[in-house]
Amino acid sequence: MIEIKGLKNIRESFRTKQVRYGGYAVLITIAVIIGLIFLNLVVGQIPLQIDLTDGGLYSLTEQSLQVIDQIDSPVIFYGFWRSGDENIQLMEVINLYLNRSRNIRLEVLDPERNPNRVLRYDRENQGIPYGTLVVEGARGFRVIRPMDMYDFFQNQRGGQSLSGLSMERRITSALLFVAHGHTPIIYEITGHLQFTLAELGMQDMVERENFELRSINLVQSDIPADASSLILNSPRMDLTRAEADKLLDYLERGGRLLVMADYRMGELPMLNEVLASYGMRFDYGYLIENNNTYTAGTPVFVMPELLEHDITNPFIEQRLPLLLPLSMGVSETGARRRTVEIKPLFSSSRNSFLRTNIDDENFTQISSDITGPIILGMTAVDPNWIDPNNPSVPQTRIVAIGNASFLEFAQINPGNIDLFMNSITWLEDRPEALTVRSKSMYLLPLSVNTLQIIIFGILFVIVIPIGFFVYGLVIWLKRRHL
Repeated sequence: MIEIKGLKNIRESFRTKQVRYGGYAVLITIAVIIGLIFLNLVVGQIPLQIDLTDGGLYSLTEQSLQVIDQIDSPVIFYGFWRSGDENIQLMEVINLYLNRSRNIRLEVLDPERNPNRVLRYDRENQGIPYGTLVVEGARGFRVIRPMDMYDFFQNQRGGQSLSGLSMERRITSALLFVAHGHTPIIYEITGHLQFTLAELGMQDMVERENFELRSINLVQSDIPADASSLILNSPRMDLTRAEADKLLDYLERGGRLLVMADYRMGELPMLNEVLASYGMRFDYGYLIENNNTYTAGTPVFVMPELLEHDITNPFIEQRLPLLLPLSMGVSETGARRRTVEIKPLFSSSRNSFLRTNIDDENFTQISSDITGPIILGMTAVDPNWIDPNNPSVPQTRIVAIGNASFLEFAQINPGNIDLFMNSITWLEDRPEALTVRSKSMYLLPLSVNTLQIIIFGILFVIVIPIGFFVYGLVIWLKRRHL
């Protein structure tokens, strides 16, 4: 039999190590591809979703889940839109609620075909815009308009830019109302030449969180019995003796107080007397921060270090900054009751100082300045414990923030609104609302210090390239001996 020489060479080539190893590699590659295709088909049939977004845009917080699990009566979500024209983002959030509880269901209503329903929910004659969601339960309903589902901030061109999703925040707040039907009443103390919360655009925000906001002049009136908490915002005059006495009496009975003040009102002897009863005081002056990591372009616009507290923990978890311009210090007094517990909220760096001589506009530290770090916000509770066997004993709560301008910058930095709302909800002892805040949709610039720059430089310029070189060298040496 005549053997073809070329064919023999081909058969011999299949017996070499190179061809055998290459064949094994091809078979393994084909097996891996088939396995991935099969795995993809199997995973596609599993109704499992994982939210990998930085702010958890498409998942519910633990607090929302707790609120949902406590609903024991029917709740209906009415969507005022045509079927097929719904907001995709809103439907993804609504489905999270529907999948969690059998007591919640969704009903879509076309506004043009259901005018009577529109009139029923439009009690303030503001209209029910297309895309509105109404949450209704046994104790009432809440209307969530399309613009209420998003947060916006003022951009450099004077327009508004989308900064966050408020859908979960609004829906969970509405569920709390329809489940409990109680609206705490907050009184804003007026008569001190300040901008009111309504003028700062905060009244609507407060009412959306199931609070009713009213005003009171303590010179003319006593504190009403239905006052759930009090707010003193940006006063330009100190308290009178009569006002201080009324506040002290209110706090002694378990009252709640939020104070936001800055150096522009001058010394605060009467207000400090009220706070001193609970171990705190405002330190007159304004902060100058010389660590660029804690500033926003200028030493008096501070982005403070957040300290662990129920109010600030959501900011720490979501890496949201605060912007506090021209902040005043808050410090502990030398003596306080043993039952009082004080906790700081945020502070400046060690490179900062408190300028007490406000006539000196130089940013260089002088002898009269107070060296940092400076505490810029503080809370006090009395008593610092709650007896479960005697729940009738009220707990006084106070939030003192050495800044009254941060609400004016809320459009620039949306986190400032959350600081205000978290302070109120903490005063009201509503932990479920502390972390159900808007989901941020903007990216913050990366801030690194000198040490981090050196470490990242060595890692990416030296360590990783050498690692790839060594790995490639090892592979080349192995293949050379095949």
